[in-house]
Amino acid sequence: MFAIQSSPVQPTYTVPDARYAVLLNPHARRVTPRRVAAIRQIVPRGQLHLTESREHAREVLHRCVEDEVRTVFAGGGDGTIIDTINALERWRGDTPQLPSVGVLRLGTGNALAHWLGSGGAVRDLRRWQGGRIARSVPVSMVEAEGTVFPFAGLGHDAAVLNDYNQLRESARGTWWQGLTEGLKGYLAAGLLKTVPNYLRRGNARVRVVNIGRPAQRIGPDGREVGPVIEAGEVLYRGSASLVSAATTPLYGYGMRMFPHATRRAGRFQLRVIDMTAAQAVANMIPCWRGTLQHPGLHDFYADRVRVFFEDALPYQLGGDASGYRREMTFSLHTHQVNLVAQA
Repeated sequence: MFAIQSSPVQPTYTVPDARYAVLLNPHARRVTPRRVAAIRQIVPRGQLHLTESREHAREVLHRCVEDEVRTVFAGGGDGTIIDTINALERWRGDTPQLPSVGVLRLGTGNALAHWLGSGGAVRDLRRWQGGRIARSVPVSMVEAEGTVFPFAGLGHDAAVLNDYNQLRESARGTWWQGLTEGLKGYLAAGLLKTVPNYLRRGNARVRVVNIGRPAQRIGPDGREVGPVIEAGEVLYRGSASLVSAATTPLYGYGMRMFPHATRRAGRFQLRVIDMTAAQAVANMIPCWRGTLQHPGLHDFYADRVRVFFEDALPYQLGGDASGYRREMTFSLHTHQVNLVAQA
């Protein structure tokens, strides 16, 4: 089923074209030899590529642009999809039209795949190869440090991701390795390591400044409330456990972290959360459902903000750990990206 809610995101029907390519990340969790063999039976010879590195993927994508491939299906997690989008963006000025990006559900969190309603990769490719109608979805992106993405955050969410990666690494080759993978691994890392760590420390001090067009606070129903926040004015000052920006509503595993992200054209959702670790755990279910209401929740529509922290915080970009930052600028990317979804 097509999963996108009614919003300024307006999908259109598209007829599958034979000029497509499939790029699979062989390191992704669900890119198994058996699944690759099944995909080989569907995709014509020469149109399936197993990319061993980012550099290899960029080379393949460059050839796709030169050959005027219409659609590139990327198989992996959200990081693989984001890498594909950014690699294609490098050639935006060199071609009349960039390929659309199809999202194959072959990673771990699969936020974009959940949102777009992607099913099994084999099924989706079989439908495309068989000429079944699909949808082209123009999606805005956030940009930071020269990279475009649908969501990113600094704080507790990135800390859980770091702890999850460490937990998986420590379990590699052990009998309990399977217990550290996927959603159960995230929950274990968060409850056993991240939450205890943050119970012993206070939240970070943050200042968020609007440096773009007028911004506005978001009310519980997704509508603007309060006075307009002009460029140069402070959107938020105080303690925060998480500062994040998104143009799509989901984190991994279907968590509706950004329920207002697609409701205003020309704006992304900026979410600032000021909760203790214990409060975050207590509010996990409403956060997952996108119904969270809490005095420490602060949402805004904005198109460019600068975030300043007193101390460096962990940073995640599209569900991938990306080091630590003390400052960050989030901007709405100039161009939309066409993503392919099943009708």
